[in-house]
Amino acid sequence: MFLWLVYDITDNSLRNKVSEKCLDFGLYRFQKSVFFGELEQEKMYSLAEEIEQVLDHEEGTEEDSVLLSPVCTACLGKRLVIGKNFDIDTYAEKECLFIAE
Repeated sequence: MFLWLVYDITDNSLRNKVSEKCLDFGLYRFQKSVFFGELEQEKMYSLAEEIEQVLDHEEGTEEDSVLLSPVCTACLGKRLVIGKNFDIDTYAEKECLFIAE
């Protein structure tokens, strides 16, 4: 499933750790605090747990927030884009074919 991940985190160090987690899980940075990508539901929950551990362990504030919002393909088809182009194929999981000798 596709999902948006949006955060508002006050501390630079925490913000960097959260963005690294997003990249580790294969999400793409869409804007500074906005990530987008395709994850299975289990991976979305794993990512949420890891981010929660970072914020809990590293003393995040009550002002910090992270939103993970799944979005269906039909809803993506209704999107409106103003400015930078949004090509869904860029963010979709790619299937790989491994060829061995």
